[in-house]
Amino acid sequence: MTAYRAKKRLGQSFLTSAAVISKIVDLVDPKTDQKLVEIGPGRGALTLELAQRVDRLLAVEFDRDLVGYLGKLVREYDSVEIVNADFLTLIPDEYNLTEFSLIGNIPYNITTPVIDWCVKYRTRLNHVILMIQKELADRIGGKPGSKNWAPLSIFTQLYFDVARRFEVPPSAFHPRPKVYSAVIELSPRRETVAVDHARLERLVRASFRHRRKLLLNNLVPEPIPDPAISKEILGILGLPEKCRAEELTIEQFLELTNELSARNIL
Repeated sequence: MTAYRAKKRLGQSFLTSAAVISKIVDLVDPKTDQKLVEIGPGRGALTLELAQRVDRLLAVEFDRDLVGYLGKLVREYDSVEIVNADFLTLIPDEYNLTEFSLIGNIPYNITTPVIDWCVKYRTRLNHVILMIQKELADRIGGKPGSKNWAPLSIFTQLYFDVARRFEVPPSAFHPRPKVYSAVIELSPRRETVAVDHARLERLVRASFRHRRKLLLNNLVPEPIPDPAISKEILGILGLPEKCRAEELTIEQFLELTNELSARNIL
């Protein structure tokens, strides 16, 4: 496997630091009766450690050139199943996954789709450990009023408690990426959110359409056709006319979504 070259088009950077591997495994806290899904096991640095400790590990690897190597690496462990597939197409029911934890080192270009997948299957997830680019970790953990508060922050924090665990330097990977990474933990919120997600998403994305514009201007003429109605609704909800989307909390976005839905605007 020493001749294998990481594929830039797949965003591959393989974790090599034993210290970082140990810290991630401690975060996962694998139990013998636990079911785990690993996204992009790569050369199996985490896979091998986890295989020794869990009842079942489903490792989903997109790169078919790595699948054979992974199979040989964990051949002694009946608990491991290597699947050559795009993780984003994974349907838990097809693998009898009713409750499981998720772990992965995620390339930049699929971080948002992976979060969307987690939202879709959140009721099955015990917890999620992801290593992602530091920039995206900043955004996912962003707070209202900050430059990092964005749709990704809102949709993640609506359904998960987000904890930033530690940063990972480029030296922990081969080949070395140009940026720092961070490990985050997502714990599903179990309370029910009283909102139509599709309508909320439409509103949030419209609100952030032009980040420097006022919320009022981003919402007119779509989804709100009349500026007067927009001003009225903001007033009812106690929002100033000159506020921007980045100033609104999740609760305020939920209230705004419900108000617009009640008026058949969304």
